[in-house]
Amino acid sequence: MRAIIVTYNPDASHLQQVVAALSPQVESILIVDNASRNSDEIDALSRLEEVDLLNFSANRGIAAALNVGVRHHLISEPDWILTMDQDTLVHPGAIEDILASFDALEAPHQDQVGILAMRAHPQPSSIRITRYADRLLVLKDFESFEERRAVITSGNLVRADVLRRTNYDEDLFIDQVDFDFCFAVRELGYCVLRHKTTAMDHVLGERFSDTDKEHPYESAQRVYYIIRNSTYLVVRRRLTLRFYVAQVIVFSGAFVSMNGVKSLALCARVVLRGMFDGVTGRLGRREYPFLSRGRR
Repeated sequence: MRAIIVTYNPDASHLQQVVAALSPQVESILIVDNASRNSDEIDALSRLEEVDLLNFSANRGIAAALNVGVRHHLISEPDWILTMDQDTLVHPGAIEDILASFDALEAPHQDQVGILAMRAHPQPSSIRITRYADRLLVLKDFESFEERRAVITSGNLVRADVLRRTNYDEDLFIDQVDFDFCFAVRELGYCVLRHKTTAMDHVLGERFSDTDKEHPYESAQRVYYIIRNSTYLVVRRRLTLRFYVAQVIVFSGAFVSMNGVKSLALCARVVLRGMFDGVTGRLGRREYPFLSRGRR
């Protein structure tokens, strides 16, 4: 098992915990860094923890980092490659447990699996639509797993044969890369399974210590990418309309909730720009000046 960790301006001390938790469970770790401001700290960490490091000269996004990491690891011909982000802490023995559950499946079922996803520790939410959106992704029960339309990228064991046949869409840059990739995997005839046992700690969106808000929050820049890329995927029929509407409500609602009613106009502008760029296919890295407003 070989792992990729994609980083961008990470908290170095937390990243060290991520690496320390992961290193006993995999053969090797590659950090692909998207031109972080604290690249010196990441470089020092890679020497301390004996992990490989690839530094981009500019932020090329999650998909590009994953593709480079995959090509690096495929040379050694692994069976699976684990994709991780800089914040996710894998529980001790998690990879061994998920592979044991996979081995318990009947051989024909094993051959159908393209992604084995670890389940993150449930995040409490009183927001009904957030729970509804998650239920939309579940397809059916699959023994010790559940089959899903999509899973987040972090904590994914991806079959190497799948990665030789498809890749992550770099035009999306950051958000919804996971949904697009899962669709591509399923289009190849594989299924996406998530283990039912909690195996990692991962937080969706940002949380602030000065508020008791339970919903995920993203900045205006990230809301733009979420809306734009989701719109693009809906147009291409890679994302269901119901899930798309739920996402728009969750993230735009959270933005207004965190920034106040005065941010309604800004939020509307972010959403409309994202929808327009998604419909017209204006992808890649885009940072309009108005996206820097609002709480970061």
